[in-house]
Amino acid sequence: MVGAPRSREEEPLVRIAARRALAGVRRAAATPQFGRLLVLQATGAAGDALVALALAGSLFFSIPEAEARNRVALYLVMTMAPFSVIAPLLSRILDRSHGGLKVAMVVSSLGRAALAWLLASRLETVYLFPIAFGLLVGSRTALVTRNAMLPGLAPEGRGLVEANATLSKVSTFAGLVAVPPGLVLLRWPGVHAELLVAAAVYAAGIIPAARLPSRRGSIDPTERRRARRRTGASVRRAVAAMTVFRGLVGFLVLHLGFALPREALDALGLSVLVGGAALGSFCGAAAAPRVKGRLTEEGLIVLGASVAGASALAAGWWFSLGSAAALVFAFGASAGASKVAFDSIVQRDTPEGSRGWAFARFESLLQLGWVAGALLPVALPIPARPGIYGTGAIALALALAIGFMAARRRGRTGAHPTSAGDVNMKRDPPV
Repeated sequence: MVGAPRSREEEPLVRIAARRALAGVRRAAATPQFGRLLVLQATGAAGDALVALALAGSLFFSIPEAEARNRVALYLVMTMAPFSVIAPLLSRILDRSHGGLKVAMVVSSLGRAALAWLLASRLETVYLFPIAFGLLVGSRTALVTRNAMLPGLAPEGRGLVEANATLSKVSTFAGLVAVPPGLVLLRWPGVHAELLVAAAVYAAGIIPAARLPSRRGSIDPTERRRARRRTGASVRRAVAAMTVFRGLVGFLVLHLGFALPREALDALGLSVLVGGAALGSFCGAAAAPRVKGRLTEEGLIVLGASVAGASALAAGWWFSLGSAAALVFAFGASAGASKVAFDSIVQRDTPEGSRGWAFARFESLLQLGWVAGALLPVALPIPARPGIYGTGAIALALALAIGFMAARRRGRTGAHPTSAGDVNMKRDPPV
């Protein structure tokens, strides 16, 4: 009949998928304030993905390998600079004032939107690296602030592991969704238009950032100093383990980036590897809450390092595009689950008065580990298989070391460490 509405069977698959995805996001949000944090996380991740695509061609893929090594080395060193800027400044702001968290989120979104707009017309000038530096500062500011805010915004009854996993899944999904239109924009009308779109995506995050809850007042200086002295051994062990793990991830990313062309793999192979790493990160974050009943957060890190190490040894033995894709998927999943566990440990064992300081400091160490690992294949051409074997051996040694320390601690205390995913955490008021 003319004019009759279409049946559910005739509804386009894209619309069905979009409706189900929106329903899933609403279920994951559970509360308005956590939903706003998810939207803010999604806009930041999508904008970062678009900017990364724009910078990749200028820094790596469109130039000869010798020049690429020099540019990548400069970029890696530059990625450490934002932490030297934000670590002392941001930690003081976040731990001094309750309202500083919300302000930092708004400034981060607004600043990245303005810088992406500027970069669109200055990509081939001397301003490229200073603007990229500013974008990195904004991105790291949002990361540190988000981790400090989460305990006060997580829905009631939801453990920290599950809340962190939800944020990681949304971040990875938003980045994946942004890649196809970003690639289209790179072909036409070009990289400048893509950066303008990235600026608009960043700007969209200002609204949810401004609507995050905020508390007035400041934290007593004595309370801040006392909180910083209460950083426990569990946090220090987790920081050391994740710094090594991040170093292995950084090494593998750049090692395969330079080694695969020498193995006669084409651009399609690089696309497969990027997609495998992103999919692995998503799967790792999704799997973390499902195993929280069987493993503590420390156990998740041990499991992640073990899977990564075994996968590297297997990939080195049967090296091919398929095994390399499986390797980056395994490392992505392991790193994703381990990062969720690490964030939960810090949030669980760090008092509110020092969370900004803790995350600013610890994220600096993790980034230092990543850069140190990534610089090694940039400075030294390493054959594909020996580099992969070495990565696997170190990952397995890391898993054994963490497991040994955890077992020795349980032997002394006679109890398992508290799990942020299994117990009802003491909630902070909304920040």
